[in-house]
Amino acid sequence: MPPEIACPVCAIIVPDWHFEWHTREDQAEIAAGRKAMQCPLCLAGVAFDGFVVSQAPADRALARRAIRQAARWARNQNVNLHDYLVTTEGCSFTGFWSDAEVETADQEAAAEPQ
Repeated sequence: MPPEIACPVCAIIVPDWHFEWHTREDQAEIAAGRKAMQCPLCLAGVAFDGFVVSQAPADRALARRAIRQAARWARNQNVNLHDYLVTTEGCSFTGFWSDAEVETADQEAAAEPQ
């Protein structure tokens, strides 16, 4: 998903939607229109068909970003999730998980072979 796309609900530009933080299954469900992503700023359901971001119907299930996916992604960027969540791009997601959850996910990601 391209960065710097405005949320269709709150109209605030999201630096990075982190579609890749969803599980592969949820990514497929989002692209197929069966689930919605959450805007990290207003928490509204947002549809993404691979090209266009739009407001999701109110009855569409929300896919939650997976903390382990996020921690693995951060590790691949040579940073841990905790440190990424204080950056301009990551700060929108600070309320998604507790500090303890982030610490555990970072430890698990660091223990995995590269």
